[in-house]
Amino acid sequence: MRKRGTVHKLATYTNKVRAMVMKALNLGTPNLKDVAREAGISYHAVRAYKRGHRVPSPQVCHQLAEALRRFADGMRLAADDLDTVRVWRKP
Repeated sequence: MRKRGTVHKLATYTNKVRAMVMKALNLGTPNLKDVAREAGISYHAVRAYKRGHRVPSPQVCHQLAEALRRFADGMRLAADDLDTVRVWRKP
């Protein structure tokens, strides 16, 4: 008779990997609203900066840089998590 635990572990492995990939991809593609929220700047201002219709002040440039660094740190951590998948053993 087959043990049900084996199937459960396989599903758990698959779900963990799926969740990790989804997280990494979501962090890797922040939209303008996410960047604006993280930087504490209005979405419309960030959109205008992206299109070249407005020029941000040095303070706003700093806020944008810090927000993008936070996204980059999150992406780096998510990438590190994905690298650990290859050392897992599939049940």
